[in-house]
Amino acid sequence: MKALWLPFEVTDLDAALAFYVDRLGLVRTDGWTRDGERGAVLRAAGASYVELVQPARLGAPNGSVPLAFELVGRGEVDAMFARLAPSTGELTSPPHHYPRGHYGFTLRAPAGAEVMLWSEAE
Repeated sequence: MKALWLPFEVTDLDAALAFYVDRLGLVRTDGWTRDGERGAVLRAAGASYVELVQPARLGAPNGSVPLAFELVGRGEVDAMFARLAPSTGELTSPPHHYPRGHYGFTLRAPAGAEVMLWSEAE
């Protein structure tokens, strides 16, 4: 594993940034605006990140944002999928490219949490 990502949907990105950056002291490392969606990546500690996403359509967060583990590259994503796919009926998506360009897949953990395994490297 390369990094741990904790993604959260928020209804007000500016208020969330004021809290996490200005009050808690997390460091903003990236941000985007795309198709009405706004987001920011904040470094929490070491290789741990909080990703804040304000969806294009505002409303209450839907609770479906996964816990995300960043892997080193696409080959590692495919190897992890090959290792996990035969032994679990919990896969929710096969490896594919997501709209923002990263490559990965999701599965359900035993307690029901959605887990994403992904990489930005090609």
